Amino acid sequence: MDVGAARVVREPRKRPKALVWGDLRLYNRSRIFVQGRKRHCKSRNRSEKGESAMRLKLLVVLLLCILVSAWILRPCVVALGPSVARAQGGKTAGVAQWPSLGGHYARSGQSQHEGLTDGAVAWSQDPGGAVLSSVTIGSDGQVYAACENGWLYRLDANGGAIQWAFDANTPLLTAPSIGPDGSMFVGGQDGYLRAVDPKGAQRWTYGTGDAVYSSPAVAADGSVYFGSCDGTLYALNGDGSQRWQFATKGPGVVPKGAVLASASLGTDGTVYAAGLYDPNLYALNPADGSVKWACSFKLYPENAADPNGPKTGGWPFASPVVAADGTIYQTLLYDSHLYAIEPENGTILWATDLLDAPGIDREAENFDADADGWSEPVVAPDGTIYVSLDDPYLRAVDPNGAIRWATKLGEVGAFTLTVDARGWVYAACDDGYVYVVDSDGLQIGRWETSGWPVYPVIAADGAVLVGDSKDYSMLVTEAQNLIQALSVESLQDPAPEPEPEPEPDSGTVRR
Repeated sequence: MDVGAARVVREPRKRPKALVWGDLRLYNRSRIFVQGRKRHCKSRNRSEKGESAMRLKLLVVLLLCILVSAWILRPCVVALGPSVARAQGGKTAGVAQWPSLGGHYARSGQSQHEGLTDGAVAWSQDPGGAVLSSVTIGSDGQVYAACENGWLYRLDANGGAIQWAFDANTPLLTAPSIGPDGSMFVGGQDGYLRAVDPKGAQRWTYGTGDAVYSSPAVAADGSVYFGSCDGTLYALNGDGSQRWQFATKGPGVVPKGAVLASASLGTDGTVYAAGLYDPNLYALNPADGSVKWACSFKLYPENAADPNGPKTGGWPFASPVVAADGTIYQTLLYDSHLYAIEPENGTILWATDLLDAPGIDREAENFDADADGWSEPVVAPDGTIYVSLDDPYLRAVDPNGAIRWATKLGEVGAFTLTVDARGWVYAACDDGYVYVVDSDGLQIGRWETSGWPVYPVIAADGAVLVGDSKDYSMLVTEAQNLIQALSVESLQDPAPEPEPEPEPDSGTVRR
């Protein structure tokens, strides 16, 4: 699930972001000017020369009319640099390095690259608006970012220069997912999914009944799966025509649900999807949308003999994550458990309470008993699951459900995560830091950013890319939203360990 979607459901206690779509800052962009070569022909007599001139004038007028019509009738594409690799007519453009939220469409958050390597290029770019979801990386290493100001950008990987920009004229809320032909698919606040070709031109749009926060999943055959706040998961063909749709349930007697979590794809093509108010994870047949199985997260007592005791279960807000062995991992709102689900039949293999972790003091004054799951877990190459709730702890969970360790990072929490090829975890937090933690839970270092960094992505050169999801439009500040490539040279030392409180003097009553 993209972090911006929290605004339409429930405000997290530690991220008071106002949903403001009006008064968006618009930026003047350079127009496209098509400059052709003039052909000068000589004729043997004046009449032939005049005729040629008249034809040329008519041709110029016709071309100008076509350009003006195209400018008015379709969103604007601003060419600011070299064009993208040619990937037209259904041809394969190569495998994207990081095609969507969570990397590939299993959403495992696992990178094939190592971070903190020498030679990484650091840069920053101001996109003019908040980046609510993950940036993505194409097969050629170039970076794509969708912004709340309505612009989709292609950035140069070696310095962040804007190569082209596409104006959707609506706040863009999802990661720009990349298909096998290099096309991008991005959802907007106006309820439309847009397909944009590798040169930045719009191919088609598909309208839904509400805002699209769900980052599309794109199969190898070009099929696109995405959810809408109208409660429906849509399956489209590569040309934008509808294949099928699947409606999730609403809360109580309300018929309308909401799909905020991004759909995930299994190795066999199975589509895993969930609606926010519908406490089930569904496995859907990609051909027709029929239900293979449903895994229920309904509230039920932890102890069947005590119906009035503590209850587990909740709502799927984050995306389901598919591990290499097919196991599906899910976090929930209003539930502190991490669930492991069998892919064949949807049974729950285990459910681990992430608040019962070593290193977490339930009796501490700042312990949050209501912490729950707002972001996706990530799966390391060795199968370890790294996961957080909306508290300051990062957890490592073994594939059997045992919590290996928990480490505190800052004071805020609610991390968005990725894990690199050697098992190091990168955790972006609303306190402005991006933390680096090794596989034993030791904090290696951290980067300080200017805003609310989200969804770290590791580039091929080892740079760590993050967007800024903070909304500055209602603040009196000169701060800017930045897309940043962070390098090892700017990595800071870990935060110092807090000093233990002194023991009270004898005879002193501690309140």
